[in-house]
Amino acid sequence: MALGWLISTIVAVILGTTFATLILTMNKKVVRDKRGDIDFHKSDIYFQWTRWDYVIVAAAVYTFLCILGLFIFLLRGDNIDSPWIQFFIHQTFVFSLITFVWFTTRIAYVFKGIKERWSDEFN
Repeated sequence: MALGWLISTIVAVILGTTFATLILTMNKKVVRDKRGDIDFHKSDIYFQWTRWDYVIVAAAVYTFLCILGLFIFLLRGDNIDSPWIQFFIHQTFVFSLITFVWFTTRIAYVFKGIKERWSDEFN
């Protein structure tokens, strides 16, 4: 049965929503221009260590622990029919993808901010 996948989906939705909410609440600190674009000259939030970074680190640690759990259950001799293997495979996939996307997005905002804020130094 796919009990591990179901439980993992519920856990992923709860954790993912919690993490996303923590990140999205930072939007009130972002200054936007008339068109709604981020004004990097007035928004320093992308150049500081913020909640977003803590969420990325927490998601990465959680992903590592899921990989470790998967490894332990595989060493025990469990197979894909085990709910634990299903749970850890799903969690590892989902949270490694989420962590990668969040980290890439965070770096992209920092680079875009550097380009807009200090563009005269790159010419």
